[in-house]
Amino acid sequence: MRFASLLMMSVLSFSSVAMSAEKVVSDNDKLSLDISVYNRSLALVKDVRKVSLTNGENDIAFEGVAANIKPETAILFGQGFKVLEQNYDYDLLNAENLVVKSVGETVKTVRVNPENGENIFETAEILSAGYGRPVLKFKYGVDAEFPGRLVFDKIPSGLRNKPTLVAKVISDKTENKDISLAYLTNGISWKTNYVVNVVDQNLLNLTGWVTINNESGVDYNNAKVQLIAGDVNEVHEMLGRPRLMMAKDAFNAVEFSEVLAEGASEEELGGYHLYNLPNKTTIKDKQTKQISLIEKNGVKYKKEANISSQLYFNPGSRAEFKQVHPDMYYIINNKEEDNLGFQLPAGIIRFYEKDEGGNLQFIGENSINHVAKGETMRLRLGNFVNIFANGKINKIEKLSEKAPVQDGNRCKKTEKKYLYQAEISITNSGKNAQEVIYTQSLPGDALITTFAPHKGTQKQYGVYEWRVSVPADGTEVIKFSVTAPHVDRVCD
Repeated sequence: MRFASLLMMSVLSFSSVAMSAEKVVSDNDKLSLDISVYNRSLALVKDVRKVSLTNGENDIAFEGVAANIKPETAILFGQGFKVLEQNYDYDLLNAENLVVKSVGETVKTVRVNPENGENIFETAEILSAGYGRPVLKFKYGVDAEFPGRLVFDKIPSGLRNKPTLVAKVISDKTENKDISLAYLTNGISWKTNYVVNVVDQNLLNLTGWVTINNESGVDYNNAKVQLIAGDVNEVHEMLGRPRLMMAKDAFNAVEFSEVLAEGASEEELGGYHLYNLPNKTTIKDKQTKQISLIEKNGVKYKKEANISSQLYFNPGSRAEFKQVHPDMYYIINNKEEDNLGFQLPAGIIRFYEKDEGGNLQFIGENSINHVAKGETMRLRLGNFVNIFANGKINKIEKLSEKAPVQDGNRCKKTEKKYLYQAEISITNSGKNAQEVIYTQSLPGDALITTFAPHKGTQKQYGVYEWRVSVPADGTEVIKFSVTAPHVDRVCD
């Protein structure tokens, strides 16, 4: 808004907005800063600063807390003082708030004489303000569309240039004390992205990057960062933002004074998983930062080709499929013996491989949930274009038929049994042999009676599986017979 921008340009330079009796604790007084960031736009901030307190009652203003702080979670703690009350001030100094907080006050006005370009100075009372547009009372009348700008002699009380936690504390003596502030804030989150470079048919290199996005309304300078993997439950109250919180006497400060280990590390935390980033870092507000989390070379993997059959075994079913390309899966065991064994947070994993000319090519991606040590990842990247399968039922023969029986008032059913002879051919036109897993589902009470030349195994009720190694530029054939019941139902 033009008026608001002119208004801010005319604000005079003032000293601190805090009252003279208030002790301002700024970022310059900071001793340490720790942030524990969760997946769901949530972080626990642990901020320790040096404060000069006098014996007795003190008012302190903890400047530079997150604009998205959950104020009901804020706790001040330390040795040798007691917190009586604390308030979160989030009315910030801007053009709109400056006008709104000055209603009833007399201010200077400045407008430009259109004939000579000189400034015309007057005074006016602010009668009201909506969205930063004041209604002004001059000697000559009331003006709701004043074309100039306002100049203020002072900043109204209650306005601050940054979000501030104000507390009233009682100190046992006059001295400099370390005061810790811990609070939860929304607006900061993290996610993981992985890059896989496929080295050969057996090994790959895996790199993991953490991306931290800060929309919390404050900079975190030179902070120790910990990442919490897992979905932490939160209670969302349908209440207005509280401004007053009573201090909590019983608080375990040790929880917020742990020293991060040197080097990248991980640990369990109450069923969740915690990652300690090795170095301090600065995360600016409205900034996305990437930090290396994991780098593992020579990780073992296996590439699988999976085909789910499209044959159905009943007399009127589809009896053929053609040129079905198998799904491509990369199988990675998260184990130390496979040169991995790292608790992997959820994220997107992207695969790259060099072509014969040495150029890196993107070959697919997938997402993973949190992967525990010892867990197996099955990652579908696409389809094998150089492998295809054809399948058909060569013969359907009725083996038996029972006499019709009544089924309801107007219907009869006839139970029959059929023999199906199926044939599947799998062709590999690639340069390397590939194991193909072929899966066949059967109707209820169906059985496979013969296999040739490859024998399948029953994986579960009604599901059989074949594992066939198809040579480079070759074809393998699977033949099997199925006996399955079928019921015909005829109604008058």
